[in-house]
Amino acid sequence: MSDYIIYLTAPDYLAQWITHTFGSPATLVKDSPESRIINECLVKTPKDAKPDTGKIFNVSITSPYFKGKDPRVYNYLHESGKNAVIESFRTLFVKNLMEELNPLDNGNVKITTLIYMFMEKHGIDQEHWYAVSQIYYRMRKRYFIQNDIKI
Repeated sequence: MSDYIIYLTAPDYLAQWITHTFGSPATLVKDSPESRIINECLVKTPKDAKPDTGKIFNVSITSPYFKGKDPRVYNYLHESGKNAVIESFRTLFVKNLMEELNPLDNGNVKITTLIYMFMEKHGIDQEHWYAVSQIYYRMRKRYFIQNDIKI
């Protein structure tokens, strides 16, 4: 673990899920997709760049040590790299959502109840129910279309 922190801005539901799942600041698993993206995108701080002091952020990640990329030297992540990390976390969130809710979505329990259960389990405030439910509904619809299931 290093003393360097990467600050990101994510949608609130996703930031809460990341914080609940990975901690604050988030500590990534070595060789995870997110860690690999950071490894690829970390560069030396450009001369014209101001240090990111984390004034506007809702996710913080501890900059991991990589072979050949000491965080004392390589500690700057461009906006495109930050966006790639957020996209990767969102994909992980969607996979987690589908993995946990799809097997339970058999008609015995309301989908609303399942979504609230998932949110409570993963530290997401209820005010973000609409965003999470829309993600689930879209993924569920795509799943049914791909598997030629008529609902």
